[in-house]
Amino acid sequence: MLWMFFLSTLAIGSLTFGGGYALISALQQELVVRHAWLTPDEFINGVAIGQITPGPLMIMVSFMGYKIAGLWGALLGTLGIFLPSFLLALFLSRYYKQAQASPPVRAALRGINAAVGGLLAAATLDLARGSLNNPVSVAIAVAGILLIGPARREPVWVLLAAGATGAWLLR
Repeated sequence: MLWMFFLSTLAIGSLTFGGGYALISALQQELVVRHAWLTPDEFINGVAIGQITPGPLMIMVSFMGYKIAGLWGALLGTLGIFLPSFLLALFLSRYYKQAQASPPVRAALRGINAAVGGLLAAATLDLARGSLNNPVSVAIAVAGILLIGPARREPVWVLLAAGATGAWLLR
């Protein structure tokens, strides 16, 4: 199972473009739906831990790997997720200036950015389905969206207030 977990994270890390949020849907499909290594609640908790820890959101895979297979799962999951992008960045760094000026490369990146937007929307819907399961959580989510969006409040304070409100109301 440890080897399968490593190969799963390596494949997701190799084929997903757009950062941690773009990985959420692929990880959920692989770890929760396909292999049932994590429950939906464990997965959502892993994403939440990735949100509150310093560094990239992709560190959530370390928590998920630990939950699935202990320390080796955490190490191999982290390696599997980060290794492809590290090697790609290392290889492409010598060609960065040439690629930056290339119209086909710029066009491809615009298309990839659109696809990443779709992945982010899918991840948002997947997480909402799993976590908006009572009127209090729905009200907090709607208030947060309204405060961050139209009201243009600082997201950090809105998130802290939402967390404190949720902890207080759901105790």
